[in-house]
Amino acid sequence: MRHLLISVLLLGLIAGCSSARIGPHRIDVQQGNALNQENVSRLKLGLSRSQVRFLLGTPLLVDPFRTDRWDYVYMYYKAGKLVEQRRITLFFEGDLLARIDGDLPEAAGEIPPITQVPAAAPTSVVAQAAAATTQTQAPVREMRSNAPLPHPEETPSNQDAEVLRFLNAWADAWTRRDEGAYFAAYDSRFVPPDGGSRSDWEKNRRVLFGMTQKINIGVEAPRVERAKDGTAVVTFDQYYNADNYYDAVVKQLRMINRNGRWLIVEERVLSVLREGPQ
Repeated sequence: MRHLLISVLLLGLIAGCSSARIGPHRIDVQQGNALNQENVSRLKLGLSRSQVRFLLGTPLLVDPFRTDRWDYVYMYYKAGKLVEQRRITLFFEGDLLARIDGDLPEAAGEIPPITQVPAAAPTSVVAQAAAATTQTQAPVREMRSNAPLPHPEETPSNQDAEVLRFLNAWADAWTRRDEGAYFAAYDSRFVPPDGGSRSDWEKNRRVLFGMTQKINIGVEAPRVERAKDGTAVVTFDQYYNADNYYDAVVKQLRMINRNGRWLIVEERVLSVLREGPQ
């Protein structure tokens, strides 16, 4: 009887294994250069090779017999299938960028207006203004300078009003390209969103400041929440315009109070409201 039961169990296991479909697990794979859309949009003729390398990294393909051409290639495989592929080819004359080919953001054409946040939002900081156009670059959605925040009595608490004042000052420093005030808004424990080092993050931001002629930052519908660890979390809609690039995202800043002054310890994008030129 015992041998019979063992035989029945073995037959059941064999039958179960034969009916199940077992195959290799295919992971998602990204290959090549991660072509950040904002950095790609900052490419312009006349940049040096070192400036291009800082924006896009080392090119995936460089012909040793034709050093005036760099190829940046990005491929994304999902479950073993190619679902996205982008390529940018750059041509140099000496040390300067002379031509750009490939999958580039559109640099011309009217940018559709960004849907405004309903006027009922009580803590709106910056309002939308008229779009500006020029003959040399795409029209960019202009923002008025940051409007004054509501009186502290109109907010849930005086501390929340301080947080919103800090948010207003941070956006204003970014708009004015005031590097000193902008970087001073970040705590020494701040970790960049990509997990890199603070020094590399600052270096990258300073280069972008230097390459951008005009920046407009709009902040709308900020909402302040208190965490149990004493930090303040503010979530808001951010509208970013820089030269011929724009986007709109829902951003969140986590801040800590250091000797009466709020500083950013974490910054992240929660979702995209409107993507920049594709």
